[in-house]
Amino acid sequence: MNRDCNDNLGQTIHAAACDAAVAVRLAPPARVEAMEEWLYSHQPAMTPPSVRQAARDIGQISDFDGKYPSTIGMVKGDVALGRQLGVKSTPTFFINGVKVEGALPAQYFDQAIAYELQHAASK
Repeated sequence: MNRDCNDNLGQTIHAAACDAAVAVRLAPPARVEAMEEWLYSHQPAMTPPSVRQAARDIGQISDFDGKYPSTIGMVKGDVALGRQLGVKSTPTFFINGVKVEGALPAQYFDQAIAYELQHAASK
């Protein structure tokens, strides 16, 4: 929700969005969930400096600033792919190529995936 990493936006809605996306990308696999939890729980008061501090403390990312330029390119690539796929809101999911927009209970995803697996097995 920041024009610096999503040029589809008319204006920046969340100043720390790019930093948050980079922090999740840079976090080691064992720290991704903790980093995401911190971001969601601090969303209203999040600032670029607070995200960078959390990246060090929570995400255990030692060189956020040094890795930022190459990683923001990956984030912009994700945004471009989303645009190509017609993603206009979050959350948006794809199950076997079928776009599902909005938050749904997990059971719907379980049923859709089970259906697709059963359908694939019958081919």
